[in-house]
Amino acid sequence: MLLPDPNWQMTVFFLLALAVVGFAMKLVALLLPAKREIKRGAMSWVLFSPDSVLRAQRATGAGPVVLRILMLFAAVLLTYWVYWQLVRGFQIHGILLSYLAVPLLLLVGESLVAIMNLFLLPHGYLLPALHCRPWAARSIADFWGNRWNLWFSDWSRYVIFDRLRRRPMFALFLVFAASGIMHECVINVPLYWVTGRNLFGTMMVYFLLQAVGILVERHFLNGHPRLMVMLVWLLVFVPLPLVLNEGYLRGLQLWSECN
Repeated sequence: MLLPDPNWQMTVFFLLALAVVGFAMKLVALLLPAKREIKRGAMSWVLFSPDSVLRAQRATGAGPVVLRILMLFAAVLLTYWVYWQLVRGFQIHGILLSYLAVPLLLLVGESLVAIMNLFLLPHGYLLPALHCRPWAARSIADFWGNRWNLWFSDWSRYVIFDRLRRRPMFALFLVFAASGIMHECVINVPLYWVTGRNLFGTMMVYFLLQAVGILVERHFLNGHPRLMVMLVWLLVFVPLPLVLNEGYLRGLQLWSECN
C-alpha cells in the first residue's frame, strides 16, 4: 500500500467505498420508473434522487458560496485542534472519542457539500442542505426524516417508501437495513481490510434500533413530546459508538494508535 499510515488508508478506502455506494444508489433510482420528469443539468447526476433535485436552490452568486467554504474550513480546523487538545490533555480514549467526534462529522459533511457547490455554480443551482439542525429533532422519525443526511432521506422516500406505501412497517425496516448495509460496506469492510479488526454487525444493530425506536414513538409515545425527545437522545445519541466507531474515527483522522 502506498500509504503506510492506517488512518490515511482508511480515509482513501472510505472515500472509494462512499463513491461506490453513491453510484449504486443513483443507479437504483435511475432504474426505477420515474414519478416525474426533472431536468436540472448537473444536479440530476450529482444527487441520488429526483426529490433531492427538487430541493436544489438557485445560486445567487459565488460570494456567499466562497464565504461559506472559508467559514466551514475555519470551523473544521478549530474543531480538529480542540478535539486533539482534549484527547491528549485529558487522555480521552475508547467510546468517549465517538461522542467527541460528532461536531467534526457534521462539519466535514457540510464542508464537502460547500465545495461541491463551488463547482456547480456555473449550472445556476446549489445543492440542497445535507443536514438541518439535527440537534433540534423532536423525535427519532424527525431526526432521520427531516434533520440528518437529507439526501439519503430523499432517496429512501423515492426508492422505498413511495413504492411500499401499503407495507409501511416493512418499508421502515428495509430503509434502516439498507442504511446499515451501506455503513457496513463503507466503514467496517475497509476497517477489516486495513487493520484486521472485525466490527461487522455494529452498524446494522444501530440502524435497526432506530427503526424499533420509531415504532415505539408511534405506538406508545404519541402526545408525549418530552418523552419522544428523551428517546432521541437514548436511541440516537447514546449508542453512537456502534456506528461512529474506530473505522469512522480513522477515516476522519481522529484515531490515535495509542487507543
